[in-house]
Amino acid sequence: MTTIAQLKRAPDNKIYIATNFGQVYPYTDSMYNSINMNLSVINSPDSLGLACDLQPFSFNLGGKRCYSGLPNNPDYDMPALAGSPCDTLTSLNGFVPVNVAGLYVYYSPQWQTAFINADKLSGKTYRLSIFDLMGKEVFSESGKITSPYYTKNLNCTGWAKGMYVVSLETEKEKLTKKFVIE
Repeated sequence: MTTIAQLKRAPDNKIYIATNFGQVYPYTDSMYNSINMNLSVINSPDSLGLACDLQPFSFNLGGKRCYSGLPNNPDYDMPALAGSPCDTLTSLNGFVPVNVAGLYVYYSPQWQTAFINADKLSGKTYRLSIFDLMGKEVFSESGKITSPYYTKNLNCTGWAKGMYVVSLETEKEKLTKKFVIE
């Protein structure tokens, strides 16, 4: 009996599926077959029904075998994060936490308003830009920051349904968030 064991969305936006066919861990040395040597793949997970393009046992593991789980593979090739203690980790003595700015966006469909808040900002001026998913700027505003906080209640009446990207820039940082109008 074959059962779905674990599903995981990968960086290529496909969902990979590990299966188990009721065998006890560990497999015997001679137990190699199409079920434990392959993963199933959902190529278009955002599509409904048959359009999701499920391909059973189509991703070959190159002679390796899968049990019931999928690996958690962190990306060790990511670039350094400025200000992170992990970039130059030699000792935690004398470590001073870095205040990292945060951007928060909440859209209220009842009020047709995007509530935009930021904290721990550094810099003296800002530029707020809102883009649709085609990259067209639909709103922009610039000004001076009088405190480390920024607040904007943006009226979105008449804006098309879809996803928007909020970009808040100071001289020292650039923060981005998304919100959806449904």
